[in-house]
Amino acid sequence: MVDFTKIKGGHRTELLYYLEQNWKLYRDSALARGYISGYRLLETTPDSIGDFDFILLMEFPDSAAFHQVEANFQPLMKKLRPSGPVLLNSIKAADFREIKISKNAKTIFDAQAKSFPQINIPQTPENLERLREINRDIWTPFSEAYATNDAEKYISLHAPDFIRANGGKWAGVKNLAEYGASVKTNFARNTEDGRMARIDFTFFERAAGAETASERGIYRYTDIPKTGAPSSFYGKFHVFHRKVNGVWKIAVDYDSNEDGSVRKRI
Repeated sequence: MVDFTKIKGGHRTELLYYLEQNWKLYRDSALARGYISGYRLLETTPDSIGDFDFILLMEFPDSAAFHQVEANFQPLMKKLRPSGPVLLNSIKAADFREIKISKNAKTIFDAQAKSFPQINIPQTPENLERLREINRDIWTPFSEAYATNDAEKYISLHAPDFIRANGGKWAGVKNLAEYGASVKTNFARNTEDGRMARIDFTFFERAAGAETASERGIYRYTDIPKTGAPSSFYGKFHVFHRKVNGVWKIAVDYDSNEDGSVRKRI
């Protein structure tokens, strides 16, 4: 749903105030409720072909949500602005904006770059020291176990009550015994086939307390066959660690490739 809007009377400030305090407010609330899948305000330069200053774009997750726009938005707008839209300098909307064209469009195909969170790793001495311990107890032997197909070494990095969860297409949950059995099968198959593996990590969040820790990031798993070219795939992970007898262990591990959207190079 797209509106092409022109500023009237030079009241750009009033129009932008109206859009931010009302139009944006409604859509932020609609976005949180799943009524829409996105919105965007674009500013452009009017010319003889397109006599408008702003393009207001709103996207819907499906046709059902599109056809429910009035039913969804009217109660929401009344709840957020029971006395009507707030205005700057008491200038009415009709005096500072004109909607030149309104169009509805259907997406045929599209592509968007995927973004990932900013890196958040507290740089306090306590956190950094605990992360060094986690590297020593978990991530270094983790990578070594993959490189040597050492299933026992890999399984030993996990807490006794470990929970493994996969998201997306392969959604499922396993305990340590179930997960360990699948690990042994996969590592044994690699050994039999003469395959090697390499796993790399990049973190965008690492926070460790005295006894527990949480880490999120992207991993790259590289399959190295006996002959032929290596191949890699990526996933996003969130792990929780806990100290067991003074040693850091993986307590919970959640992995997902976010329906194939994870493509971050390490």
